[in-house]
Amino acid sequence: MKIIDPFCGMAIDDATAIFEALYNGTTFYFCSERCKEEFEKDPEAVLIMKAEREKLTEKERSESLEKMMDQVAHEMRNPLTSIGGFTRRMYERLPEVDPNRKYLKMVIEDVARLESMTRQLVEMKAMGVPRIEPSSVNDIIGEAIKLYEAELRDMNIEVRTELMDNPPTISIDRHKLTTAIGNLIKNAIEAMEKTPGVLRIFSRLSNENIEIVVSDTGIGIPEDKIKYIFDPFFTSKIYGPGLGLTFARRIVQEQKGTISVESELGKGTTFTVSLPLKYSEQ
Repeated sequence: MKIIDPFCGMAIDDATAIFEALYNGTTFYFCSERCKEEFEKDPEAVLIMKAEREKLTEKERSESLEKMMDQVAHEMRNPLTSIGGFTRRMYERLPEVDPNRKYLKMVIEDVARLESMTRQLVEMKAMGVPRIEPSSVNDIIGEAIKLYEAELRDMNIEVRTELMDNPPTISIDRHKLTTAIGNLIKNAIEAMEKTPGVLRIFSRLSNENIEIVVSDTGIGIPEDKIKYIFDPFFTSKIYGPGLGLTFARRIVQEQKGTISVESELGKGTTFTVSLPLKYSEQ
């Protein structure tokens, strides 16, 4: 497994790393003796530097992804409209017994999926200025569940909620956060597509934050894929290409919050949305 030298930022293989140091119960690996020595002089300073480097890398990566998404949306929109329009016209003109209709139907469905992704790209770019208002996370969870009531019922997925009594009011963009939690619910539905499962959603307080947790009993995500699931167009055997998780993370970050994920193959996945309480109204 590739890991990052906390001092110089170089990617190394922990299985073959020669230089290592233990700090606060955690083993750190280094590409050279010099990096190890510099780390041991002031571990806290190096770890702070490492965290800042990761933030900068993530920011640069997000900016690059946004540019890429703009280009993709611009280049895809017109060709998709033409392909979809002509294919639907051909499909409607063919007799019901024509064997080619099933192939045209497949093209129409795939074009519709790509058109939906293009719309999501445009929506993500045009989210605009947040409309901040005092809101209850319990109400947001309830509204998000309603968005997918039919799908949850049709998929025979049991929904269990554990919500705080009288949660503190928090200042957020209610509509956008409902969309973000809805995307996490849809993600859970897709993960439990092949077998009836349980969707657990609960709210809780954690230090100076309020958390919304969305947990499923689906197929789970391989460890080497977790870091990619928020990337646009990420595809695996578990989740098809889409922008739901990318959209959710951007909304949560816009609300000054964070989103994390834990998963285990064969057991399920848990997303935790953490939002600051410092602007809340008690």
